[in-house]
Amino acid sequence: KNSTRGDARAKNVVDATRGRITNVIDFASSKDGTEPLLKQLNVVIGAIPVGKSRVELRFRYAKAVFTRFFGWKRRWSLYIPVPAPFVTRLIVFFSRIFRFGKETEKRVPPKAYFDVLYLDDQLRVHRTGEDNLFVQAKEDAWEEARPFLA
Repeated sequence: KNSTRGDARAKNVVDATRGRITNVIDFASSKDGTEPLLKQLNVVIGAIPVGKSRVELRFRYAKAVFTRFFGWKRRWSLYIPVPAPFVTRLIVFFSRIFRFGKETEKRVPPKAYFDVLYLDDQLRVHRTGEDNLFVQAKEDAWEEARPFLA
């Protein structure tokens, strides 16, 4: 709980057959029932298995769901695209041209991925490329985790 932003619930929606993970953040209404300006934030990610336990991630787009439009109560969505790999390659290409002849260290952006450490029908434990550890449980399937999910 953050007093300036209010309560929020986060979850993952995994569609393994389509190779898609959607991170969903739902922002709760305030104590007086007023809906927040930003009601929901979704980040859609392509998931590609690249090894026995590694999943590479490609961020596709973000979707922000708002409850008001310039003061009017009207629910609307803003889609924010993530640059495609081709656009990213063009940016890198032109940045190399502008740095030509200059002594700089070669920086390669790290790939987004996670390594699955444990997986069953109720629980997933994974470590990200940034060395963050996540333990994720299905809300209805793992009763012992309920106090941590609320």
